[in-house]
Amino acid sequence: MKATRDWFGDILVDVSADNPDVVVVNCDLASAVKTTKFRSTFPERFIEVGIAEANGIGLAAGLAQEGFRPFIASFGHFLTGKFLEIFQSVGLNQSGVVMVGTHAGLAIGKDGPTQMGLRDLALMRTLHNVEVLQPADGHETRQMLEYAVSHRRPTYLRLCRQPQREVHDENYRFRFGYPDVVRPGTGTALFTMGGMVPVVLDALDLLPAGTPRPAVINASSLPLRPSAVREILQPYDQVIVVEDHFLRGGLIDEVGRLVLDLDRHVRFGGWGVHDYGQAGSPGELYERYELDAPRVAGRISAFLASTPADREHR
Repeated sequence: MKATRDWFGDILVDVSADNPDVVVVNCDLASAVKTTKFRSTFPERFIEVGIAEANGIGLAAGLAQEGFRPFIASFGHFLTGKFLEIFQSVGLNQSGVVMVGTHAGLAIGKDGPTQMGLRDLALMRTLHNVEVLQPADGHETRQMLEYAVSHRRPTYLRLCRQPQREVHDENYRFRFGYPDVVRPGTGTALFTMGGMVPVVLDALDLLPAGTPRPAVINASSLPLRPSAVREILQPYDQVIVVEDHFLRGGLIDEVGRLVLDLDRHVRFGGWGVHDYGQAGSPGELYERYELDAPRVAGRISAFLASTPADREHR
């Protein structure tokens, strides 16, 4: 059990050993975003800007224009809060910056909505040339970082605070834009990403006996490739999306747009965080927003049992 931010800190050092153009721009959060190991290993490649994400983004964009592959790391909420600078310095200029946003979703807990990364996917998805990555475990984090240092496109890496188990084995191969089927199922495809993948897998084990088990699809990189989604959805006539993010703008919208483009009717549903978020323990928050395993199981059961008319009256 290890958080993807912890995997990031370890693996960044590994991939940087053979990539001397990798530098880190830090925003006074090295211990929280796990760049301390990089700082001690490559001190000459570590730049501290303090509590100044806007300045850090501009600096990182300039370094990218000079041939470096800069990683700028902060809480996802703070980093994407500087959207104007990201738009103009990174996106518009095609600057090859890796923007690392940690503490995704509700798991930051009692610090509350002023620090929760709940809108970051929506913001980054508006920039057509920014690739979004959110690993589900250590295997995927390693392959995503190897991929990120192999090119120079603008990238947003979304990382979780909560420890989570491995859901892939050594045979897994990450391909950008291609969702992977973590667990096959019948009738329904359930899309999720990041820290919600193990939660959804646990939820399926809690479904009543005889309930058809949905397939679990890990949509870990955005934008999704439409042809890959069409191929995955061929056996399914129902789709559910579960995400640790605002209801609008994130994975629900990404998958929903692709489902609408299918040449057949597919029943669609999804849920995430329906307000700005609250302060509380992570357990309390995931329970409140029905994003813990027992309540995910309940929502799946209700979806499978309901009709379109039922949903209209809820």
